[in-house]
Amino acid sequence: MTTTELLLNVIGEAQDDYLKEVDQRVGKVRRRKRWTRTSLIAACVIVIVGILLQFGPVLYEGIGAHGSCNYASDGIAAGGYFYYEEPGDGFFRYTPYEDSVRLTRGSLKDRMRNTWYTFTANDYGFYYTKGDWIYRIRHGETASEKLYRYEEKVSMPFMYPAGANDIAVDVYYEVSGDGYHSEIIIIDGITGERKATVIEENITQEEFDALPRDEMGLYEDEALDALYNRTPAFAPRLTYTVGDRTLELVLAEGSDWFDCAYYLTENGKRLTEDYVVPYDVGTLGDSLVFAIGRDRIVSHNASRFLIVRPDGTQQTVSTGIMGGGIHGGEDFYFTYEQWYGDERDVQIIKAVRINDGEEFELKWNAPEEPFGLLYADGRYIWLTFYDRIACYRVVYEDGVPTALRLIDADIGES
Repeated sequence: MTTTELLLNVIGEAQDDYLKEVDQRVGKVRRRKRWTRTSLIAACVIVIVGILLQFGPVLYEGIGAHGSCNYASDGIAAGGYFYYEEPGDGFFRYTPYEDSVRLTRGSLKDRMRNTWYTFTANDYGFYYTKGDWIYRIRHGETASEKLYRYEEKVSMPFMYPAGANDIAVDVYYEVSGDGYHSEIIIIDGITGERKATVIEENITQEEFDALPRDEMGLYEDEALDALYNRTPAFAPRLTYTVGDRTLELVLAEGSDWFDCAYYLTENGKRLTEDYVVPYDVGTLGDSLVFAIGRDRIVSHNASRFLIVRPDGTQQTVSTGIMGGGIHGGEDFYFTYEQWYGDERDVQIIKAVRINDGEEFELKWNAPEEPFGLLYADGRYIWLTFYDRIACYRVVYEDGVPTALRLIDADIGES
C-alpha cells in the first residue's frame, strides 16, 4: 500500500463525532455552505496542513491578552504592572523595581479539553481562564482567587478589559450534537457578578432535528442557512461610567454575530457619529477608550479610538496602526513606524499628545532586530521581540516625552 493510499484510508476512518463537530463549527463561522462528508474531509486536511505549516511555531508560543499571537508572548500593561506569559511555563508580572514575579504555573493550552485560554487586565487586577473558572489576581498580589464560574463547559474563551474594573469574555460553550451556544458577557471584575450579555446565540439540537433532510440524510441547505443566519440576541443598552459621567451604548442595528452597531450616548445625546465596539473597552489614565467601528472583531484591527474623559470632554484619535490597540497614559499615547531596508531597518517610536495630536519622536538606541508590538502605560514601554520582551523608561523633559532609556533587555531573565 502506498503512502497516499494509507493516508486516505486513515482519513476515511475519521469518527463521525469529530466530523460533526468540525462541520458545526465551520457552519457557524461561514453560515453559507453546508459541507458534504467528502468535501469536509478534504477541507479538514487542507486546513490542518496549512495551519501546521504557517502557524505552528506561532501557536506554540501562546495566546495572550486579546487572543492574538505575538513574537515572544502577548502581554498587557495595567495597574502599574506588565503581565505576560512565558510559553508553557505560566503567567508573570513585571516592574523595573521588583523584576519578574511568577503568578501561575503551566501552559494556557488545555490538552484534555483541546482548548486554550486567554488573559486580560484592568485597573483592578489581572484575570485568566482555567478550566471552568475565571480567576483574578489583584494588582500587587500573587494569590489567585476564583471570580466567576462558567455555566457550561467552555472552548477557546477570549477575554478583554471592559472599562476600569470589569472584563468581557467572548466564549463558545461545548454542546453535544450539532447545537451550539456562544455569547459575549460582561463580568464585574471586583464582585464576579455577571452584569450583561452583549450578544448571545443559542441553537439547540432539537432545532437541528426538526430540519428537513435530503435523500442522503443531510440537512437541506436552505433550511440550514435560515437557522444559521438567524439574528442573535443583542443587548439593547449597555452602561459604562467614567468619573461622574454615565455613558450608555444604544443598539442601532444588529444583523448577525459579526455585525452590530452601537451608538455612544450621554444624557440621551450621541457623543460621536461613529459606531463603537460595546466591549473591549480600555483605559488611558482615568479615561475610557472605545474602538471605533461596528464589526464584532474590529477591536482586533482598529486604528481609530474615542477617548472619553472624566472632565466631560472626548476626542477621536487615530494611531495609524491597524491592530495592537492604543497604549499610553492620561496625556500621551505611543505609536511607531517601521521600514525594512536592504542595509538598515528603521524603527521610530513616537509620543502623541492626546489633546492636540502633536507628535514627538523619541530618541532611543534601536536594536538591529525589529520588534513586534508595543505596550505602554505612560511611564514605561515594553517591546516584544522574537524571543524576548524589553522594558524602557520614558524620559520626560518639561512634561513632554523625549527619549527611551533601556531598563531591561529581557524581562524574562529577571
